[in-house]
Amino acid sequence: MTSGGLLQKAAEQQTGESNLTPSTPSGEHGSGGYAQTQPLSRTLGLIFGGMVVPFFIVMWFGGVFLGENAGYLSAAVLLLSAGATWLFIGRPAPASASTIAIGMSFLLLLSSNFAIAVLFTGEMSLGEIDLDEDDDMIVVKIRQNGGSGSYEASVSITHGGSNAYTSTMDISIDEEDNQGDYGLLKVPVSDFYNGNALPSTDYVMSLEIDGNSWTRTLDANHLTRTLTGVDVSAAPSFSTQDCDGAKNRCLRGIALGVSAGLLGASQEYIAPMPLADFDLKVTMTYEGSIAIDYPDVSVEHTVATWDSSGGAYGSGSTYIGLDAATMNLGGSTEASDVSSTIILKEDWEDVGYGCYELEIEGSNTSPWSDTVVDHTTYYVYEETNRDDSGQYTSESWMEVNSC
Repeated sequence: MTSGGLLQKAAEQQTGESNLTPSTPSGEHGSGGYAQTQPLSRTLGLIFGGMVVPFFIVMWFGGVFLGENAGYLSAAVLLLSAGATWLFIGRPAPASASTIAIGMSFLLLLSSNFAIAVLFTGEMSLGEIDLDEDDDMIVVKIRQNGGSGSYEASVSITHGGSNAYTSTMDISIDEEDNQGDYGLLKVPVSDFYNGNALPSTDYVMSLEIDGNSWTRTLDANHLTRTLTGVDVSAAPSFSTQDCDGAKNRCLRGIALGVSAGLLGASQEYIAPMPLADFDLKVTMTYEGSIAIDYPDVSVEHTVATWDSSGGAYGSGSTYIGLDAATMNLGGSTEASDVSSTIILKEDWEDVGYGCYELEIEGSNTSPWSDTVVDHTTYYVYEETNRDDSGQYTSESWMEVNSC
């Protein structure tokens, strides 16, 4: 019993020792792969979190900008990133090689804002050139993605090959839109306007900024402001009631219409000028005396206004140059046969059968020009259709070449 017990204890002791012998788990290769993955993921995390993310924050939110507050943002982002990296790697001692390496790396990054700006700032380019109609200025957009600062710009404009404007001004890249960062140059049109660009005398702008040069032809529609053509017409409105004598058709009044704008090469077509400012004066005379002295009309950027005299001359306002170079001048009475208001014959200052001269005078306003253009149309007002008894039964109003 004792011997057996001792043998049994020895056997159990040997079995226990054998259980302490290290064994190789079935997943030995998998554990080794996981151990190798940890340093790789740690390294990638350090690079991404400590270098890539801070770099793009600094770059897109001011780090590469050379403004006065850019350095504060760069320092804050990089120092926070350095602190996070130090914590991530286990907070080594301040005097350790790891801490010194981190500090040196981020100090180098912090001191390299100017180098980053030079290397990664987008190339300067010329953007849109538009017209600010409210302030009447040519607005030039200069683009430079990922950059900022102030530059000196040299601007010159020629008109038909002759110098019209030269100036040096500052531009700051301090605005942004969905296409990136940009700055604006503004040149008042009145500073260089020297006559119409249309039909064939272009304005050409040349720019030099920070070693970059551009030349562009400015929109001719924006720079055609001088009135060169006017015309006037008088459409007759007839009545079949309350006519004198035996007449069954008589002149009731006339509807005045005017055209003003850019005279075409054919001298027959007038094009609209939506940005022109000018004054119009319409007068109709009969045998040397005034029949209709229409109130002065002032036009500013398509809006025409005049004194309506309490409705005697219509509403006192309309549009010209928006879609066409024509407009109707109002009268006191609506006439369906001419689809307009008319000035009644009974309201004319002088009236009689014969020839009428209808003159329009267009005066350009400063600063566009001081020239005056005019045109005269002639009409004959007479009795027509004589019956067997020698009485005229109708009246006519016809345009003629001269009186």
